[in-house]
Amino acid sequence: MPDNKARPPDPEQLKKLLVVREHARADAWLRKDKKALEALLAPDYRETSDLGSFSRTEVFDRLFSSLTLHAFTIEEPSIRITGENTAVISYRCTEAFTIDGKRIEGVFRIFATYTREKNQYRLSSWDIRPVN
Repeated sequence: MPDNKARPPDPEQLKKLLVVREHARADAWLRKDKKALEALLAPDYRETSDLGSFSRTEVFDRLFSSLTLHAFTIEEPSIRITGENTAVISYRCTEAFTIDGKRIEGVFRIFATYTREKNQYRLSSWDIRPVN
């Protein structure tokens, strides 16, 4: 009898894929490319930061027009597979952005949860916190 279950993802391959997706997310913000960002986010996407907690709709209605990303790095990524179709990538980043005319720069810790649907991983939550 054939095995109909998908094989579990290789952690190193999945980490590389999610790093690429995180770079694509940052690139969409850098270029202010709404369509590219929309394609990366799951329908139930949620973003949490010192600015607040935002649904997918709120990200596009409130943040996208008021936030300009200037620089973003991904350093020391690690991955944790948390379920058959979910994984969390965490990393440190150095980021510079302007929000409502105020420039903010710093080092942050990111926790990005990805969910696989139809063999595609989409970002379902993104949490950014300053590193003290």
